[in-house]
Formats: sequence, C-alpha cells, structure tokens
Amino acid sequence: MKRSFSWIFLASVTTMIISAWPGFSLAGKQPQAVEAVSSQSGGVLGVVELMKNVDRYRGTVRLEGVVSAVAPEEQALSLIDAKEFQTCGVVTCAQLTLPVRWTGPMPSPQDIIRLEGEVQQVSGKLIFKARALEKIPPMPKEAK
Repeated sequence: MKRSFSWIFLASVTTMIISAWPGFSLAGKQPQAVEAVSSQSGGVLGVVELMKNVDRYRGTVRLEGVVSAVAPEEQALSLIDAKEFQTCGVVTCAQLTLPVRWTGPMPSPQDIIRLEGEVQQVSGKLIFKARALEKIPPMPKEAK
C-alpha cells in the first residue's frame, strides 16, 4: 500500500506540475547561451528559475533545491525551491515542484541537494534527468 501511494502521489504531483509549467514545449526551440554561462561560471539555478524559464536552460545545468518526496522504486524524486522551503519550513508549501529522475542512492525528504543534469522529454512529459547529485549541508539559521 505504501509503495503504491508514493507512486500515485509522485505521478499526480508530476502531472500537475508539467501541465502548469510555463514554456512547456521544447520542440522547435534553439538552445541559448544562458545554459553555458550557468555551467561554466559555476552558477547554480533554483527550481523556480529553471521551471519558469525552461526554454532558456537547454543542455547541462546545475540545480539546487530541497527534496519534497522520494520514490526509490521508480528512481524518482520531487524537488522544490530552497528559498521557498527556507521561508515556510515545510516541503508542502511550494508552488512549483520539479520531477527528477535519479538512478543513484536516494536522498531523504528535506535534504538540500545540488544536481547536475538536463531537462528532457520522457513519454511526452518534461522531467529533470540528473547525472550527479550531492547533499548540501543546511545553512545555519540567523540569530535574532
């Protein structure tokens, strides 16, 4: 039951995200130089930046976010923007959730991770296919 619930949850979240994703179509667009700058300069994108401007970031990009859900059986996870997580403190408050395919050891929900990979179309849907994943230590909270 738990396995099917996580798959159903991940599938429904992914479907909602992709259907609402601005710039949904990758067809007929030429890669732009923005991606090259991002990778070469060591720049790291946030989830919101990538999802709102998906057509600008073709090819390999570096991405940072917070894991909101994992489905190890499907080699999939969901990623939210780190700034949104920092603001609300829970993984359920984000407006955008990025579906990620990852074949290595799964991180845990609420882990901050940095990925390298690219957006690809799989079965007619967009997904971020990660080639590298590393956990990032949480940032210390500011004293008030």
